[in-house]
Amino acid sequence: MLYGRETPDPATDQIAFVHIRKTAGTALAQAMMAGLGAEPPAVTEWGSAERAERGVLALHGPLRRGAINLGERARVLGLRLAGRPVPTAANQPFFAAHMRLGEAPCTPRRRFWITVVREPVARFVSDWAWMRGKRDRARGDCGDAALYDLPLAEFVAAVEARPEIYAHDYQCRQLAHGAPDAAAACRAVDEVLWLACDVPRIGAMLERAGAATGVRFPPLARVRATSDRGEGPDAALAARIRALNAGDARLVAHVASAFDAL
Repeated sequence: MLYGRETPDPATDQIAFVHIRKTAGTALAQAMMAGLGAEPPAVTEWGSAERAERGVLALHGPLRRGAINLGERARVLGLRLAGRPVPTAANQPFFAAHMRLGEAPCTPRRRFWITVVREPVARFVSDWAWMRGKRDRARGDCGDAALYDLPLAEFVAAVEARPEIYAHDYQCRQLAHGAPDAAAACRAVDEVLWLACDVPRIGAMLERAGAATGVRFPPLARVRATSDRGEGPDAALAARIRALNAGDARLVAHVASAFDAL
């Protein structure tokens, strides 16, 4: 990691958070955004899943995209009428999105990348539980969204039978340009990311970011839990899930070790 070798200046630089789904990233993003005085972009270059899942925007498909566009335009108009600057992904000291490393919108600010990873069995189960409760499953890891309706053990068996339909080692893919390449993802941790941790170290990561930047970040909010997970996998099923995501297991161990070595 580049932490200790380079330090962002919140006045001129940007911390960009690769928010990997189901890794407690929302709590971290909220704390960092508040501490750095950043605002959510008024205009997005892609769909904002976070906005689309709430309130009047809890719509799906073309209606969702249309509602998001309308909301963005209304907010921009309101800001301009009030003589306030329009926050974008480029002009903020902090930006977070469900994106791959390196794929954030362009900015003149010097960018410092961060991320959080999660033990792969826990992330797999959380993602399965989250996706099976959604009507719009276009962002899921599984190419056959109907499989999310299966109980966990049957879902795992279906993925084992047809591994090509599932984006295994999803966390590696987010750091290695879409490839399930653990070695490339670990190199990105060492050579590209400014700071990264696994979920148990997320509080310590926030403290380290504050110490480096001189920012007093608020405490982490309670991490949201996905409901309806059931009792979780037994040891045998957990081993099968881990085997499906062996690259992610390697990545998480590497991140934890690298963070502890800072």
